[in-house]
Amino acid sequence: MSEATTQAQQDYAIRMINLNKWYGDFHVLKDINLNVTQGERIVICGPSGSGKSTVIRCINHLEEHQKGQIIVNGEEITGDVKQLERLRTNVGMCFQHFNLFPHLSILDNLTLAPIWVRKIP
Repeated sequence: MSEATTQAQQDYAIRMINLNKWYGDFHVLKDINLNVTQGERIVICGPSGSGKSTVIRCINHLEEHQKGQIIVNGEEITGDVKQLERLRTNVGMCFQHFNLFPHLSILDNLTLAPIWVRKIP
């Protein structure tokens, strides 16, 4: 692998390569490819049942994918418990209406976990 390729891969915060997920016979995620660069913020939108939440849950390994790769900050997610603990302190996610504190703004909801977990003021 060339130095330029290695550097380009390190610039990605999250990569999904040919990600596949099934629920029984239902193939919910089919060869999903996604590159999110460091500092980039993305929105995943689509109709109900299209797999948006499943994609996000796979990144934090709250759902296990059956095929493909997920790479976060240059490290492939394997399901190792210690690795997942490290990963989850660095990856945040927020769903539109699920488990938000209604008395907090969206920004406060998003920053609450890093403040508690990392003790960031």
